[in-house]
Amino acid sequence: MRRVFARLFFLIIPGVFLLSSCSSVFYYPNKGRLYYDPKAVGYAPEDIYFTDNAQRKLHGWWFPAEESPAKATIIFFHGNAENLTSHYLHLAWITAEGYNLFIFDYPGYGLSEGEPNPKSCLESGYAALDWVVKNKSREGPIIIYGQSMGGIVALRTAIDKKSEVNLKLVVVDSTFASFQRIARVKLSHNWFTWPMQPLSYALLSDHWAPADLKSISPIPVLVIHGQKDAVVEPELGEKVFEQLAEPKTFWRIPDGTHTDVFWRHDRKYRDAFLLFLGNLDRP
Repeated sequence: MRRVFARLFFLIIPGVFLLSSCSSVFYYPNKGRLYYDPKAVGYAPEDIYFTDNAQRKLHGWWFPAEESPAKATIIFFHGNAENLTSHYLHLAWITAEGYNLFIFDYPGYGLSEGEPNPKSCLESGYAALDWVVKNKSREGPIIIYGQSMGGIVALRTAIDKKSEVNLKLVVVDSTFASFQRIARVKLSHNWFTWPMQPLSYALLSDHWAPADLKSISPIPVLVIHGQKDAVVEPELGEKVFEQLAEPKTFWRIPDGTHTDVFWRHDRKYRDAFLLFLGNLDRP
């Protein structure tokens, strides 16, 4: 019996340390590095500084549409690693198609003050949306685009703020909607961590996750997920889609990996995305 308890102890203790430090599990910020200089690829974004409710100074880049008036403004909630200078190129191309793009860094990323955690990231999402509404209200409707870890922040932001803005669409790419669920899925993949799965519910909180995805309706939601994604498993995207109400659309990318929808596949999904956006304007 003592041997059994000893084995359980040495299995559970690493899981406690792993999951109790949520920031180290979900967030990998880089403060100082410039990954891809926008000037080197023909972009000249405006530096934007704004504050959230906790008075943290946050940083973003505003990329204006190449035509006026803009068709809409896309607010980009990027993924969990590095900073906005390594993420903006995923969507910067769309400014040539008549859309503004605003990308911002969460607390602790890039030039943004503070430290990342589920609450502070959500507060930065609120603040980014508020900044666009206050300063760019004449720039057309708003599209929220959340990628990877940014997707869970984007979904909750859309739920909490949709009544305050002219929200046209929510897009979530390679994402999940529960910190507890993704931790459980990750723990289930290895024989050593498999017994630790219940710890994901005991040690992680979904207080700042989206509680009711159906409440986004009637705003349409586009879910994108590569079927070979090894970072955020496809089953997590399926769960997001399952919990949404209509109108909703799912793009299952057969050979897609993590967040590669607009870069591989001969870039055919760029055209498909533009067509999808155009169809939203039709009766």
